[in-house]
Amino acid sequence: MRRIDRRHLLPGAAAFAAASLVALLGLNAGADQPTAAKRGDTVELQLLGVNDFHGHLEPPEPGLGGAAWLGAWLDRAATSYPGRTIRVHAGDMVGASPLISGNWHDEPTIEATNLMGFDVGTLGNHEFDEGGAEALRLVRRARYPYIAANTQTRDGGDLVLPPYEIVERGGVKVGFIGVTTTDTPYFLLSEYARQFNWTDLSDAVNRYVPDLQRQGVEAIVVLAHAGAFQQGDDAAGEIVTEARQMSDAVDVVVAGHTHSRLNVDVDGKLVVQALSYGVAFDRVNITVDRTTGDVVSKSAGVMPTRHEGIRPDPDLLTLVESYRRRVAPLANRVIGYTGQRLDNEAVDRVAVNAQRAFTGADIAFLNPGNTRSDIDAGPITYADVFEVQAYEHPVWRMRMLGADVIEAEAEQPGLLVSGDTDLQPDVVYTVAANGIVAGRPPFDGGSEREQVGTDLQALVAWLERERR
Repeated sequence: MRRIDRRHLLPGAAAFAAASLVALLGLNAGADQPTAAKRGDTVELQLLGVNDFHGHLEPPEPGLGGAAWLGAWLDRAATSYPGRTIRVHAGDMVGASPLISGNWHDEPTIEATNLMGFDVGTLGNHEFDEGGAEALRLVRRARYPYIAANTQTRDGGDLVLPPYEIVERGGVKVGFIGVTTTDTPYFLLSEYARQFNWTDLSDAVNRYVPDLQRQGVEAIVVLAHAGAFQQGDDAAGEIVTEARQMSDAVDVVVAGHTHSRLNVDVDGKLVVQALSYGVAFDRVNITVDRTTGDVVSKSAGVMPTRHEGIRPDPDLLTLVESYRRRVAPLANRVIGYTGQRLDNEAVDRVAVNAQRAFTGADIAFLNPGNTRSDIDAGPITYADVFEVQAYEHPVWRMRMLGADVIEAEAEQPGLLVSGDTDLQPDVVYTVAANGIVAGRPPFDGGSEREQVGTDLQALVAWLERERR
């Protein structure tokens, strides 16, 4: 099964991300070898960055990624800079995860990140998939600090986490500021989205740069769960726009969210991103003036986590195997069969049809990008279906006037639809909608609203019935 985070990909971006991975495997194998530890009054430090792991404890592709190999690569890279390496992540380490992690609400992934020895991380939008309380519960299980400079409570405007963290290595201080995409509410159920405000990224960064400088910190890194897409030496997207508006005191931005490869200079700031699912990591070298604390040079490579030539970390391998064994009876249960591979469009059609059948509705609606993977030809297991509907969003049944349904289709043309196409304005219909759609107008005004189950339950029921 091929994992796809469709909600973050722009048109043509999936193909571009694949091309980036090919280039990554071919061009970065020998990149970025360490140089002398000290040059006069400077010290060289190394930042190792990960983004958008999404609970991929097992390799997402043959011979590439997986927690045990990612951890081994981070350890190998760290040996080149003993005592001068900082491990960071840019969010979405959890959320929309495979069953091996999602079945335990991503606690296995937090355990894995603890074993990988991260020093600091920030929140992505998917950390909030199950609401703020659950996000903060997972954060408290981490043995390293999370930072968030632009995530505020909606009532009161208080920050949910500290805005920055200072890490000292090699006798110099490096300040980290964490920020999360302002698009976060779009990806959340309405009851979770309204718990917080996500303020402008660059404004938040610029607010806390002076705080760091007053503490003698001039080497400043932003951990930003916001991304862009790069072609050649040019890149465009949220983090590029925001980086241009950040203080010139910012040296490096470790980005995420778009699952793309970034290694680009933006107005003097080095912006990097290492694809997704642990198939690569950022390796950033910065040279810091010991006297002033300023970064005087910087460079980066995006390095693949290939299995060839490296042994997996034994502790991480043991952790992953323990959860794999525990979830296997559920994961391996065959619930359906397909004679051909189901791609993006086919999976979406099956999902929305399943929700209409599950609710007995006249018509069903599903937001695009709600499904997370394709389905390969052959037996379909519960683990396969869980990857498709990893959010386990609720499915609602309601009554709506035909005129309102017709208006919704006109104003939201991207919605996936199953069912009655000859709607009459003055007729009342039974309508099904998943949690994202049901929380938006005009569906939020439907009458006789009832939560029937989840999108995962609907798809399982559909496939089991088709199998019979």
